[in-house]
Amino acid sequence: MRWNPRLPRGGGPVYRAIADALEADIKAGRLGAGDALPTQRDLAERLGVNFTTVTRAYAEARRRGLLDARVGSGTFVAGAPNGSAASTAAVPEETRDVDLSVNAPPVPAWMGGALRATIESVGADGDVVRQMLTYRTRRGDAMAREAGVAWLRGRGIDASAERVAVTGGAQHALALLLATLARPGDTVLVEALCYPGLEGSAASAGVRLVGVPVDEEGLRPDALDAACRRHGATLLCCVPTLQNPTTAVMSLARRQAIVDVARRRGLRVVEDDICGPLLQDAATPLAALAPDVVTYVGSLSKCVAPGLRTAFVLAPSRDDAARLDAAVRASVLMLSPLPLAVAASWVADGTAARAVADISREAAARGALARALLGAPNVSAPAGSIHAWLRLPSTWTVAGFVAEAQQQGIRVTPADWYVRPDGSARPAPVPNAVRLALGSAPDRAALERALRALAAILAHEPARRAPTL
Repeated sequence: MRWNPRLPRGGGPVYRAIADALEADIKAGRLGAGDALPTQRDLAERLGVNFTTVTRAYAEARRRGLLDARVGSGTFVAGAPNGSAASTAAVPEETRDVDLSVNAPPVPAWMGGALRATIESVGADGDVVRQMLTYRTRRGDAMAREAGVAWLRGRGIDASAERVAVTGGAQHALALLLATLARPGDTVLVEALCYPGLEGSAASAGVRLVGVPVDEEGLRPDALDAACRRHGATLLCCVPTLQNPTTAVMSLARRQAIVDVARRRGLRVVEDDICGPLLQDAATPLAALAPDVVTYVGSLSKCVAPGLRTAFVLAPSRDDAARLDAAVRASVLMLSPLPLAVAASWVADGTAARAVADISREAAARGALARALLGAPNVSAPAGSIHAWLRLPSTWTVAGFVAEAQQQGIRVTPADWYVRPDGSARPAPVPNAVRLALGSAPDRAALERALRALAAILAHEPARRAPTL
């Protein structure tokens, strides 16, 4: 088909503009269910962009439920066209609009009341009120940095306030670290499957992300060593515990091997431990093994409350922390005192620890449910993980399964959304898998209904599209 999207000039990533144009044409009726789309290579040539950009655009469109792909047939606008086989039975009302694509923690029932009480308490604190009504200096962050010290020590990391910087969540921290630890044009190493939010931060910092192969334990030391040699990289960003999206957890031996490569290659390491506190079988952070090499990012978003927008960054030195603190001021001038006061209060009075324990228990129960309903050999979900990695049978493609789930009212995230190329001309391999955000369902009953619907999809071969002439 000669679909020719009109793309705006500038203003954001090209892949997203292509997906936006596709969605707009579908809503406007210019494209209909079952319409064939150009091949990725054909569209890339027509638009004058690289193949990877169109691959990402189609992946984003599949994530939105806009596309359906069939091996050997091509890519089509999602929806059952006239003359094709029906995909599944009508969607039950109770399974509609279950979003398993947003990796949010399950919310303990008591936390709303705790938040109201804490806001009332900190609102009566004259210092907090004054800070909210004026600008604050780094001295005003002292309470939050001391809370960070307590939080980090709870993770088994030796910390001091002078090495701690406070940021507006892990995303803010990662963006600033890419800008301060790397220079424009540098190559930054990441897992071959990694958090998509890094791409925008990397683009802002002017650095290139290169994926390093992973296995069932996460980042491979031999592949990391080879990537350092090939690209001359001096910075690595990785998630050693409950990796996103694969849920991989590095063994202690693997962690030591990664540290050994980093020391030998002069590699600085950013450890994103955003889900680490939830793991019931606790793992040693890299920062505890190599505090002089590792910059540690610990956030409250996944294990306490995303809306607090609070992360604690432990830098290798006082000077490193000061540079990061200056970058915080340059980016947002000041962090809002109210969420920092709530976060500090919760760390001090044990509310944060209670939330971590309750969220971890609920996440473990949800992971067990996913393994039971979808088949334990197919699901990776260590006890405490708020997301699961579902490996699909060969009868289903990622695109086909995501589109079918979307038609059932369930949103999941395809593996290709996380793929980061290794810097070679070869296409990056894409696992036949999807990520399920188990914590985002409002309760366990809603999650169970959604998982049963996914299990029913897996139990049947995908509908065959009628051939066209």
